Amino acid sequence: MNTNIFLKSFIIQISKFVIVGGLGALINVSILFILTDIFNVFYLISEIIAFIISASQNYVLNKIWTFKEKLKNSVIKKYFKYLLISMISLLFNISVLYMLVEFFGFWYIYAEIVAIIFSSLINFLGNKIWTFKINNYGLVNENIEFHTGSTL
Repeated sequence: MNTNIFLKSFIIQISKFVIVGGLGALINVSILFILTDIFNVFYLISEIIAFIISASQNYVLNKIWTFKEKLKNSVIKKYFKYLLISMISLLFNISVLYMLVEFFGFWYIYAEIVAIIFSSLINFLGNKIWTFKINNYGLVNENIEFHTGSTL
């Protein structure tokens, strides 16, 4: 396999994942803030609710845009795989959030941003390797055509 195609495909895919994740992070932090500051819900409970909502939105966008799967393909099965990876990421996220707030005195919103950055790596790798693996062998989009000549 051509290393340039592999690298280009990986960069495109991770860029899309970051964009989707950025939107999810915005949704997550917004819901976290609204539930905690406006409705006085404990910040860790707010985070669980915010995470589930943003993870669901991220699933749909990652499935159809980042990993190029049709929405009708194994939606329920893959959603549960995605949620399992997300729950692992959530446990890590909540641990980082709790430590930064309770032990280091961070404001919960700043702590959440740091936690999201670190937990995103778990999310990407877990979903790349397990949830969406069928369309992602070699990190190359299945729509790229391979030619035997010198150009691609």
